[in-house]
Amino acid sequence: MRPILSSIAILTLLIFWGCSNTVLVPTPPRVDLKIYGTIGLIQFTTNSDPALNAFATQQFQEQVQHAAPGTPILELGTKEAVLEAIGATRLDAEAVTNIGKKYGVSAVFLGEIVYSDPKTDLRISDINKLDGSIRTEIRGDMASKLMETKAGASVWSSSAWAKRQITGVTVSPKRGVSTTIGDTNPRKDMVPTLTYHPTEDFRPRMIRQPKPQP
Repeated sequence: MRPILSSIAILTLLIFWGCSNTVLVPTPPRVDLKIYGTIGLIQFTTNSDPALNAFATQQFQEQVQHAAPGTPILELGTKEAVLEAIGATRLDAEAVTNIGKKYGVSAVFLGEIVYSDPKTDLRISDINKLDGSIRTEIRGDMASKLMETKAGASVWSSSAWAKRQITGVTVSPKRGVSTTIGDTNPRKDMVPTLTYHPTEDFRPRMIRQPKPQP
């Protein structure tokens, strides 16, 4: 027991020594949105309830402007409405360039969320003792990108995924049978998580560096 305690004490001292000889230094975000001026935002799409399209778009905008306060964002509407406004049938490089000319934006955010079908996972620890569990969950995958409108090229892209439990049943010889009911709307519940992680690229960071020598 004493060797373990001694190792923990040494490790703790090393951590404190390392922290005392370093400082936290702010660094700029990986992607500086200020260089783009006003950015257009086309409504996100999902393969679920259409109401989630607007919700996901709102959440993404909030996360972007929280990460980079003061970023001017112009909501352009649905992809279908934007394409109709510029007389295009698909969102290619030429269409993105025309979006920039029509709406006066130098870049455009795009995004979509794809939800999987519910998946059930059965795990049996000991069939003789009736020890196991059944868990049903759903997964969401979000892909987003930023396209500059001068040439219609992609300048940033990111993705994220999340899972939410729908139902779960656990059978144990000690605890008996227990049932878990997940969120009433797991697809909506995972949207804030899906939209937060990609926007980390727009947030300033703090990194630890050695203290300058006197």
